Amino acid sequence: MEVTIIERGGVIGPGLAYRTKEPLHTLNNFAGRLSAVEGDPDHLLRWCIEQGISATPTSFLPRALYGRYLVAVFESTPVPDGSALHRLHGTVVNVRRHGGQSLVQLSCGATIESDVVVLALGNPPPRRHSSFEVLGDRYLADPWADDVVQRVRSSCEVLLLGTGLTMVDVVAQLQKTAPGTRFTAVSRRGLLPTAHRPGSRRPHDIFDPGCGDLDTVLRRVQERVADLGEVGGDWRDVVDSVRASANSLWAGFSSEDQDRFIVQFARHWEIRRHRIPPEMAAHIASLQQSGDLQIARVEDVDPWRFDRVINCTGPAPVPTRGWNRLVDCLLEQRAIRPHRLGLGLDLSPEGAVIDSAGRTNPAMFAVGAARRGIEWEVAAVPDLRTQAARLAVRLLSDPASTSDRARPARGTVTSA
Repeated sequence: MEVTIIERGGVIGPGLAYRTKEPLHTLNNFAGRLSAVEGDPDHLLRWCIEQGISATPTSFLPRALYGRYLVAVFESTPVPDGSALHRLHGTVVNVRRHGGQSLVQLSCGATIESDVVVLALGNPPPRRHSSFEVLGDRYLADPWADDVVQRVRSSCEVLLLGTGLTMVDVVAQLQKTAPGTRFTAVSRRGLLPTAHRPGSRRPHDIFDPGCGDLDTVLRRVQERVADLGEVGGDWRDVVDSVRASANSLWAGFSSEDQDRFIVQFARHWEIRRHRIPPEMAAHIASLQQSGDLQIARVEDVDPWRFDRVINCTGPAPVPTRGWNRLVDCLLEQRAIRPHRLGLGLDLSPEGAVIDSAGRTNPAMFAVGAARRGIEWEVAAVPDLRTQAARLAVRLLSDPASTSDRARPARGTVTSA
């Protein structure tokens, strides 16, 4: 087996989310749930012990530390005799089939032959909001751009588009670097993420709502929350149990139920599913009490009265044009197409891409946010871990995944 990983960043591993140095930016889930190794839930905790870092299964570790962990996992991955792992610093701009091979073209002009290509593109930047671009330099389209901190000075009035996890992170960072800044966060519903309860334990509620239509599943979940509450339980345990079977539930819904879930219930699920640590929740609450952070509905605010407007609405869908040269090229060539919901790529259940004519490409697969649509839970560490393990097994066991068994199978993983 010969694997080539192409990454346009300088380091393979941490990713955008885990490069932050802000102390308040901790993981939004327990350390006991965030092992990078499928089938080894305590791998992260053992690594922390080896590094002399105090951690328990319910610790909320710094994101920068988790970034170091991911780099260490990659660097320590053994390469069996007879196999090879190559790392290239570059940008993929096209992939095309020729003579039974995938030709992976880099921006520098080089081309790599591969039997199988895996698109591990990560999350796009936030959705474009053209109506705010008329604000000119006052509008910051990317909350993670290098110059955001420099452009928000003390005593600014800042409008944040979005009230989710991105907004929470941005406020935590800017409030420290620009004290006296006043924030107003807006969204359609004005809903903030919920918090993990202090002193949470590993999930102890075992509950599977079973198959059924959307109304049936919702009723069963509500009944379980009520029953558990009567004996001193917590709704978070029910959510975590449902989350474990969320993708199978999603696959069982009709197209109409999936559409209705997105419109009516998705945001309510997201704020309960993607919770923030108690310390961050307390920090946000204190800013609200002091008046430094206000939450409003978007229609109730005039953006022109603010010194800065920052787009915190979360990542755009993967098939959005303009954020990735490879995605643009594959869309132009009609080699990929958006899922019917527009949230990710159209893929087979195994993750193979489907072109504009409805044909499955057995030599190109996608993991991560690109799977949103065929699945619902796709971008958290447990989702990525499971996707990677399943795809690896699939590629190693499927004779059709390589075109010539007389030589080592060659795979290419491309990142954003």
